[in-house]
Amino acid sequence: MRTILIVGALVAAFLMGQVLAAPSAKHLIDASPAESVLINLAQWYAQHPVKEGEKNRSDVVFTSPRSAVSINSATDTKGIGRHIHTNVDEIIYVYKGEGEIYINGTWTPVKAGDLHVCPRGVAHATRAVAGKEYLSFSIFTPPQPKGGDRVMIDQ
Repeated sequence: MRTILIVGALVAAFLMGQVLAAPSAKHLIDASPAESVLINLAQWYAQHPVKEGEKNRSDVVFTSPRSAVSINSATDTKGIGRHIHTNVDEIIYVYKGEGEIYINGTWTPVKAGDLHVCPRGVAHATRAVAGKEYLSFSIFTPPQPKGGDRVMIDQ
């Protein structure tokens, strides 16, 4: 009987450890997806290419009231045009390849490993370099409101 109680206690402790090992405050979760995410960028880009006839691709992979993350691929040498954000800061990390980012009034070459931090209200733009791959991801904080907050400068 004593052995059964000890084994039962060990099993109960193990199960409690499993339950308590990954705590979650469900009442605080207001993100999409509503769980932790791990993305292998090499696999992501391989599985989500820019479609034929398109020049850019941007996929929002996470959003919450505090931030949003998008994974971007670009071949367009004209880019999306110079713009500002009225409500959000944008952080761009160049994952692979080469491109140019409009920073402080100048088109600046960027390459894999570069990080661009752009506060709201500061003009910026991104474009690919002809014949070069340009893969990046952006973090917006807070996320852009519905309808966006991008104000184009050159249009």
